[in-house]
Amino acid sequence: MITVRDLHKMYGDQALFRGINLSIRKGEVVVCIGPSGSGKSTFLRCINGLEFFEKGEIDIDDIALHSINRIRPSKEDMETLRKIRLKVGMVFQQFNLFPHMTVLENIAEAPVKVLGMAKSGADELARSLLKRINLAGKVNNYPAELSGGEQQRVAIARALAMRPEAMLFDEPTSSLDPEMVGEVLSVIKDLVNEGLTTIIATHEMDFARDVAGRVVVFDQGEIVEIGSPDDIFTNPSADRTKLFLSRVLKR
Repeated sequence: MITVRDLHKMYGDQALFRGINLSIRKGEVVVCIGPSGSGKSTFLRCINGLEFFEKGEIDIDDIALHSINRIRPSKEDMETLRKIRLKVGMVFQQFNLFPHMTVLENIAEAPVKVLGMAKSGADELARSLLKRINLAGKVNNYPAELSGGEQQRVAIARALAMRPEAMLFDEPTSSLDPEMVGEVLSVIKDLVNEGLTTIIATHEMDFARDVAGRVVVFDQGEIVEIGSPDDIFTNPSADRTKLFLSRVLKR
Protein backbone atom coordinates (compact mmCIF):
# COMPACT_ATOMS: atom_id res chain seq x y z
CA MET A 1 0.00 0.00 0.00
CA ILE A 2 2.86 2.39 0.81
CA THR A 3 6.17 2.47 -1.06
CA VAL A 4 9.03 4.83 -0.24
CA ARG A 5 11.75 5.09 -2.88
CA ASP A 6 15.11 6.82 -2.57
CA LEU A 7 13.89 9.32 0.03
CA HIS A 8 16.26 12.24 0.69
CA LYS A 9 15.56 14.85 3.35
CA MET A 10 17.71 17.86 4.27
CA TYR A 11 17.68 20.25 7.21
CA GLY A 12 19.61 23.22 5.90
CA ASP A 13 23.00 21.83 4.87
CA GLN A 14 22.57 18.69 6.95
CA ALA A 15 21.24 15.51 5.36
CA LEU A 16 18.89 13.41 7.46
CA PHE A 17 17.81 10.81 4.90
CA ARG A 18 20.17 9.78 2.09
CA GLY A 19 18.06 7.39 0.07
CA ILE A 20 15.61 5.46 2.27
CA ASN A 21 13.57 2.65 0.70
CA LEU A 22 10.68 0.79 2.32
CA SER A 23 7.52 -0.97 1.12
CA ILE A 24 4.52 -1.69 3.35
CA ARG A 25 1.77 -4.10 2.36
CA LYS A 26 -1.93 -3.45 2.90
CA GLY A 27 -2.89 -4.57 6.40
CA GLU A 28 0.71 -4.78 7.57
CA VAL A 29 1.88 -3.43 10.93
CA VAL A 30 5.35 -1.87 10.83
CA VAL A 31 6.96 -0.55 14.01
CA CYS A 32 9.86 1.90 13.78
CA ILE A 33 12.34 1.94 16.64
CA GLY A 34 15.66 3.64 17.24
CA PRO A 35 17.30 6.41 19.28
CA SER A 36 15.66 9.81 19.68
CA GLY A 37 16.56 12.00 16.72
CA SER A 38 17.18 9.05 14.41
CA GLY A 39 14.51 10.10 11.91
CA LYS A 40 11.47 8.01 12.87
CA SER A 41 9.06 10.92 13.34
CA THR A 42 10.31 12.78 10.27
CA PHE A 43 9.84 9.63 8.21
CA LEU A 44 6.18 9.42 9.24
CA ARG A 45 5.65 13.12 8.59
CA CYS A 46 7.09 12.73 5.07
CA ILE A 47 4.61 9.93 4.36
CA ASN A 48 1.71 12.14 5.46
CA GLY A 49 2.97 15.17 3.52
CA LEU A 50 3.68 17.20 6.66
CA GLU A 51 7.39 17.35 5.86
CA PHE A 52 8.67 18.14 2.40
CA PHE A 53 11.64 16.20 1.05
CA GLU A 54 14.26 17.01 -1.54
CA LYS A 55 14.35 13.83 -3.60
CA GLY A 56 12.52 10.55 -3.99
CA GLU A 57 8.95 9.36 -4.21
CA ILE A 58 6.28 8.11 -1.83
CA ASP A 59 3.45 6.08 -3.38
CA ILE A 60 0.27 5.53 -1.39
CA ASP A 61 -2.04 3.27 -3.35
CA ASP A 62 -2.35 5.10 -6.68
CA ILE A 63 -1.13 8.50 -5.45
CA ALA A 64 2.51 9.55 -5.97
CA LEU A 65 4.05 12.21 -3.75
CA HIS A 66 7.23 13.82 -5.07
CA SER A 67 9.48 16.66 -3.94
CA ILE A 68 7.38 19.83 -3.58
CA ASN A 69 8.41 23.47 -3.74
CA ARG A 70 7.86 24.39 -0.11
CA ILE A 71 7.73 28.12 -0.85
CA ARG A 72 5.26 28.01 -3.72
CA PRO A 73 3.60 24.60 -3.96
CA SER A 74 1.48 24.25 -7.09
CA LYS A 75 -2.28 23.60 -7.07
CA GLU A 76 -1.54 20.07 -8.26
CA ASP A 77 0.84 19.56 -5.34
CA MET A 78 -1.72 20.81 -2.82
CA GLU A 79 -4.35 18.51 -4.29
CA THR A 80 -1.95 15.57 -3.97
CA LEU A 81 -1.33 16.45 -0.32
CA ARG A 82 -5.07 16.65 0.30
CA LYS A 83 -5.61 13.20 -1.19
CA ILE A 84 -2.70 11.74 0.80
CA ARG A 85 -4.04 13.08 4.10
CA LEU A 86 -7.48 11.67 3.38
CA LYS A 87 -5.97 8.23 2.91
CA VAL A 88 -3.47 8.35 5.78
CA GLY A 89 -4.44 9.40 9.30
CA MET A 90 -1.87 10.48 11.86
CA VAL A 91 -1.75 10.61 15.66
CA PHE A 92 0.93 12.82 17.18
CA GLN A 93 2.89 12.91 20.42
CA GLN A 94 0.81 15.90 21.51
CA PHE A 95 -2.95 15.46 21.40
CA ASN A 96 -3.73 18.70 19.49
CA LEU A 97 -7.43 18.69 20.44
CA PHE A 98 -9.45 21.88 20.07
CA PRO A 99 -9.77 23.14 23.67
CA HIS A 100 -13.01 25.08 23.02
CA MET A 101 -14.82 22.04 21.58
CA THR A 102 -16.34 19.09 23.40
CA VAL A 103 -15.04 15.60 22.82
CA LEU A 104 -17.92 14.91 20.44
CA GLU A 105 -17.31 18.12 18.49
CA ASN A 106 -13.57 17.39 18.22
CA ILE A 107 -14.29 14.08 16.52
CA ALA A 108 -17.24 15.17 14.36
CA GLU A 109 -15.77 18.43 13.04
CA ALA A 110 -13.55 17.08 10.25
CA PRO A 111 -16.05 14.57 8.79
CA VAL A 112 -18.52 17.46 8.39
CA LYS A 113 -16.08 20.10 7.12
CA VAL A 114 -13.79 17.87 5.01
CA LEU A 115 -15.87 14.85 4.01
CA GLY A 116 -19.17 16.70 3.72
CA MET A 117 -20.93 14.34 6.10
CA ALA A 118 -24.25 15.43 7.61
CA LYS A 119 -23.89 16.61 11.21
CA SER A 120 -26.24 13.94 12.48
CA GLY A 121 -24.19 11.24 10.78
CA ALA A 122 -20.92 12.67 12.05
CA ASP A 123 -22.26 12.84 15.60
CA GLU A 124 -23.41 9.23 15.35
CA LEU A 125 -19.98 8.21 14.05
CA ALA A 126 -18.27 10.11 16.87
CA ARG A 127 -20.44 8.40 19.49
CA SER A 128 -19.68 4.96 18.04
CA LEU A 129 -15.93 5.69 18.07
CA LEU A 130 -16.09 6.93 21.65
CA LYS A 131 -17.82 3.71 22.64
CA ARG A 132 -15.11 1.77 20.82
CA ILE A 133 -12.36 3.48 22.88
CA ASN A 134 -14.31 3.20 26.16
CA LEU A 135 -15.06 6.92 26.47
CA ALA A 136 -18.79 6.92 25.73
CA GLY A 137 -19.43 8.80 28.97
CA LYS A 138 -17.16 11.72 27.98
CA VAL A 139 -19.21 12.98 25.01
CA ASN A 140 -19.83 16.45 26.46
CA ASN A 141 -16.53 16.88 28.27
CA TYR A 142 -13.87 19.33 27.13
CA PRO A 143 -10.22 18.27 26.64
CA ALA A 144 -9.10 20.04 29.82
CA GLU A 145 -11.44 17.78 31.78
CA LEU A 146 -9.74 14.61 30.51
CA SER A 147 -6.58 12.80 31.54
CA GLY A 148 -3.68 12.65 29.11
CA GLY A 149 -4.52 9.07 28.21
CA GLU A 150 -8.13 9.99 27.55
CA GLN A 151 -7.11 12.92 25.37
CA GLN A 152 -4.85 10.71 23.29
CA ARG A 153 -7.63 8.17 22.83
CA VAL A 154 -9.91 10.98 21.62
CA ALA A 155 -7.15 12.04 19.20
CA ILE A 156 -7.08 8.48 17.85
CA ALA A 157 -10.87 8.49 17.45
CA ARG A 158 -10.68 11.84 15.66
CA ALA A 159 -8.20 10.39 13.14
CA LEU A 160 -10.36 7.28 12.66
CA ALA A 161 -13.43 9.44 11.99
CA MET A 162 -11.88 10.36 8.64
CA ARG A 163 -11.97 6.66 7.70
CA PRO A 164 -8.32 6.44 6.64
CA GLU A 165 -6.87 3.47 4.83
CA ALA A 166 -3.69 3.63 6.91
CA MET A 167 -2.69 5.10 10.26
CA LEU A 168 0.58 6.59 11.44
CA PHE A 169 1.35 6.83 15.15
CA ASP A 170 4.21 9.15 16.09
CA GLU A 171 5.33 8.04 19.56
CA PRO A 172 1.73 8.27 20.82
CA THR A 173 2.62 7.57 24.47
CA SER A 174 5.67 9.80 24.89
CA SER A 175 3.69 12.66 26.48
CA LEU A 176 1.80 10.44 28.90
CA ASP A 177 2.37 9.57 32.53
CA PRO A 178 3.47 5.93 32.84
CA GLU A 179 0.16 4.76 34.32
CA MET A 180 -1.72 6.08 31.26
CA VAL A 181 0.43 4.39 28.63
CA GLY A 182 -1.33 1.04 28.80
CA GLU A 183 -4.81 2.37 28.00
CA VAL A 184 -3.57 4.05 24.80
CA LEU A 185 -1.52 1.07 23.67
CA SER A 186 -4.55 -1.16 24.23
CA VAL A 187 -6.62 0.94 21.81
CA ILE A 188 -3.85 0.85 19.19
CA LYS A 189 -3.51 -2.90 19.60
CA ASP A 190 -7.24 -3.33 18.94
CA LEU A 191 -6.89 -1.34 15.69
CA VAL A 192 -3.92 -3.42 14.63
CA ASN A 193 -5.87 -6.62 15.24
CA GLU A 194 -8.62 -5.34 12.92
CA GLY A 195 -6.21 -5.29 9.98
CA LEU A 196 -5.66 -1.55 9.55
CA THR A 197 -2.41 -0.74 7.75
CA THR A 198 -0.32 0.83 10.51
CA ILE A 199 3.10 2.39 11.00
CA ILE A 200 4.12 3.14 14.59
CA ALA A 201 7.16 5.00 15.88
CA THR A 202 7.63 4.08 19.52
CA HIS A 203 10.03 3.65 22.40
CA GLU A 204 7.80 0.97 23.95
CA MET A 205 9.84 -2.13 23.14
CA ASP A 206 7.46 -4.70 24.66
CA PHE A 207 4.61 -3.21 22.65
CA ALA A 208 6.73 -3.21 19.48
CA ARG A 209 7.56 -6.86 19.95
CA ASP A 210 3.91 -7.71 20.60
CA VAL A 211 2.17 -5.98 17.66
CA ALA A 212 4.71 -5.64 14.85
CA GLY A 213 4.68 -7.69 11.69
CA ARG A 214 8.05 -6.13 10.90
CA VAL A 215 10.37 -3.93 12.93
CA VAL A 216 12.36 -1.18 11.19
CA VAL A 217 15.41 0.12 13.04
CA PHE A 218 16.44 3.74 12.43
CA ASP A 219 19.75 5.29 13.41
CA GLN A 220 21.20 8.62 12.27
CA GLY A 221 18.71 8.95 9.42
CA GLU A 222 19.31 5.45 8.05
CA ILE A 223 17.37 2.22 8.15
CA VAL A 224 20.02 -0.06 9.60
CA GLU A 225 17.96 -3.24 9.89
CA ILE A 226 14.51 -4.67 9.08
CA GLY A 227 13.16 -7.92 10.41
CA SER A 228 10.56 -9.79 12.37
CA PRO A 229 10.22 -8.95 16.08
CA ASP A 230 11.96 -12.22 16.95
CA ASP A 231 14.85 -11.46 14.62
CA ILE A 232 15.32 -7.89 15.84
CA PHE A 233 14.87 -8.42 19.56
CA THR A 234 16.43 -11.89 19.88
CA ASN A 235 19.15 -11.97 17.26
CA PRO A 236 19.82 -8.55 15.67
CA SER A 237 22.49 -8.51 12.99
CA ALA A 238 23.47 -4.81 12.89
CA ASP A 239 25.89 -3.54 15.52
CA ARG A 240 23.90 -0.29 15.85
CA THR A 241 20.74 -2.28 16.59
CA LYS A 242 22.57 -4.31 19.22
CA LEU A 243 23.89 -1.15 20.87
CA PHE A 244 20.49 0.55 20.89
CA LEU A 245 18.70 -2.48 22.33
CA SER A 246 21.39 -3.03 24.95
CA ARG A 247 20.69 0.47 26.22
CA VAL A 248 16.88 0.52 26.15
CA LEU A 249 16.24 -3.03 27.34
CA LYS A 250 18.31 -2.47 30.49
CA ARG A 251 15.95 0.24 31.73
